[in-house]
Amino acid sequence: MKVNDTIIAPATTLTTQAIALIRLSGSEALNLINQLTQQSIPDSRGFYFRRLYDQEQLVDEVVITFYNAPASFTGEEVIEIACHGGILNTQRIINLLIQKGARMALKGEFSQRAFLNNKIDLIQAEGINDLIHATNDLALKIGVDNMSGKNNQAILSFKASLMDLISRIQVSIDYPDYDDIEGSTPEELKLTLTSILEQLQAIIHRSKLAMKAIEGIKTAIIGQTNVGKSSLLNALINENKAIVTDIPGTTRDIVEGKINLEGVTINLIDTAGIRQTTDVVESLGINKAKEYLTTAQLILYVVNFDNFNNQENKVLFNQVKNKPHLIILNKAKSLTVNEITQVQTYFNEEVILTNAVDNDIDDLIKAIKVLYNNDEILKNDDLLLINLNQIALLEKVALSCKNALTNLNHDYPIDIVNVDLMDGWNSLGELIGQEYDEEIIDNIFRKYCLGK
Repeated sequence: MKVNDTIIAPATTLTTQAIALIRLSGSEALNLINQLTQQSIPDSRGFYFRRLYDQEQLVDEVVITFYNAPASFTGEEVIEIACHGGILNTQRIINLLIQKGARMALKGEFSQRAFLNNKIDLIQAEGINDLIHATNDLALKIGVDNMSGKNNQAILSFKASLMDLISRIQVSIDYPDYDDIEGSTPEELKLTLTSILEQLQAIIHRSKLAMKAIEGIKTAIIGQTNVGKSSLLNALINENKAIVTDIPGTTRDIVEGKINLEGVTINLIDTAGIRQTTDVVESLGINKAKEYLTTAQLILYVVNFDNFNNQENKVLFNQVKNKPHLIILNKAKSLTVNEITQVQTYFNEEVILTNAVDNDIDDLIKAIKVLYNNDEILKNDDLLLINLNQIALLEKVALSCKNALTNLNHDYPIDIVNVDLMDGWNSLGELIGQEYDEEIIDNIFRKYCLGK
């Protein structure tokens, strides 16, 4: 990749729309756009209304925003062209600028240049990507917080704390006569290191919870045939994705859907009704349902009043009860209070009433939200990482601190302790991109949208 090229890409989707945005970045950005205008854009930050021409032919009337280097997102000269939307019109303007010398940007190349020019660090870069691809409120909050850079202070603080420890130890090694350096006794080092380790472990724990909520809870809808599992899936995702009939065994394969409930995403799997059958195809679906019963992170166990305590359901509930689950009494609209009480007494736990065919599932939605309540994470402004590689790096830092603490407790030579601390310090630098491998950086930014 030539980092000195002037690059161009649509910053909005190529489609029929009122306005499209084209982004141009590089040392020749101003020069290239001025080749399409009869009145030049001055070398001064601002907004400019101009007509673009292909030789003498009018192409479009546009609003151009010019950002001088280095006061731009990428740190380079940046031109943003707000043109009339439309696939052909947008492509025509891009092609004209490519003919003048620009190059089509790779995915994420604008953000990559911002990183290489020290405008953002890797946590901010991942925050931008998280913000763009956010699927629920929690992901949105984490994306905004990390993109803004305010959470990066936590990493910088950890780096400063580790460097302070390293420096204290190094002074005691180089100048053994200086035995009165504040905080450099083994007990003081242990206390400081224990505090750092606890903070790291708390961030890792909360980050894993957040990542799980954002990636989605694998949720299996389990029950006997004809209890309304497919109707429940359709009601939850608000579309008729699963075929619904009164004929038992209609669902013979796995049907999937996804819902986003503010702070958590639920990945739904509607399974075949579990029952004894001689139908070969239905048996395959039932076997898949039993597999999901063992691997699901949440089970929505659906029963009706007429079958909740039959033998097949007794066997099924024994497989469900020791896993995270919610019991759903479907088709509850016509039941009496006494009948509902019978079901609740039988299971001896909360039973959620639904009428899926009428989209009456509010109590179920509330129960799922309570089960995966991320309000504290949403309110808390501490650092959260929802990228697996970032969490792995923070775990590496925690392991280095843990090893250093173990070596201190075993009275190992102090220089060995410093080796572990330096490993942790380097991993923190890698986390924010102060040290990086170019190929890894390329891979990180290729996950981005074109034009970002």
